[in-house]
Amino acid sequence: MATILQGQCRVYYAFDIGYEVQLDQLQQLVDATPVPPLSRKKQTPPYLQYTKPPRVLPLGAAPETLLGDGIVQATIFDFGGLSLSYQWTIPPSAGWTIEDLPRLSQQLHQMGLESHAQASATRLMETLAPAILRPGLDPLVEDYYLFILERLSEEISGDELLRRYRPHLAQTLRFEVLPLSRHQQEEALSQSISYYENDLALIDWNGAILYDPDYEDSANVLEFLNVELLEARYVDAQLDRRLLEYGPLPPKPRFAPIPFRNPYARQIEDLAEWKAEYLLLNERIDNSLKLIGDLYLARLHTAAARRFYLQEWNLIIARKLEIIDDLYQMLTDRVQAFQSQMLELIIILLILVELMLALVAKP
Repeated sequence: MATILQGQCRVYYAFDIGYEVQLDQLQQLVDATPVPPLSRKKQTPPYLQYTKPPRVLPLGAAPETLLGDGIVQATIFDFGGLSLSYQWTIPPSAGWTIEDLPRLSQQLHQMGLESHAQASATRLMETLAPAILRPGLDPLVEDYYLFILERLSEEISGDELLRRYRPHLAQTLRFEVLPLSRHQQEEALSQSISYYENDLALIDWNGAILYDPDYEDSANVLEFLNVELLEARYVDAQLDRRLLEYGPLPPKPRFAPIPFRNPYARQIEDLAEWKAEYLLLNERIDNSLKLIGDLYLARLHTAAARRFYLQEWNLIIARKLEIIDDLYQMLTDRVQAFQSQMLELIIILLILVELMLALVAKP
């Protein structure tokens, strides 16, 4: 039975707080520090870093759990993302074992911390509002649970940890205290990554387990991915709302009191602005943290993105942007056809006027 001598539990809550956060101005409002650069361990090259390092701000004490008191900190991203991290240290004197993790994970999952996180985010917004372009706390929230095992009472490899404690690790990731079926265990533990012999990362859709004394970079990547997922959901919801508000297209124009006036000017302008706004937001998120290649953090990011179904969300968003493209093209085609008809009518009228003038002038 392996006792946890050093470990942590974290719960991340991601929010969207506005269109953009001006990090330089943020420093004038709060005492925030940049997220440390990714370490050079595990062969991380220097170019795999944050483009604009997010800022970290302590927020005080976290609600008490089975582990006792904890802390809360906020991580603020320039593209308008906010992550609240609830952190508790596993006390070595308490004798927590890996077999106890399912009970701990279920308690954390059932605590209902989301309302506490919403209230904390609302208070923080009041302070940060001057540094945010178009500030506004969106009701969408995305949570993620992280269990960190830094040191155990016995030296075991990552493979051995997975083999010996497979049922308990799966229960922890699924927040269950009852034994899971073999199928559920395989599903929960299907995404596992190691770099050294004595480390292991188990990635599931709503939680992860890191068996690694050098865990901080991996934890930062998972926190960033949770914010990335939240932003994908936010963009999808905004596109749904705007397309719904757009309603039915106005009827085709039959007559315009002002020739060549564009009856769809507002609609065309709105469609162009919507697409540009969401493409820019997506570009800022993609450029925030570059992880390319077959390196450990890149593979961790890929595995987690697969579990988060990020590709499916991006495909849904791409399809809705295509709908905006189709609407834009249809309206511009209507305008061009209408203006062509008006031009033909004006030419015909001019020809008729010229003929009438010629007849009148004829002796």
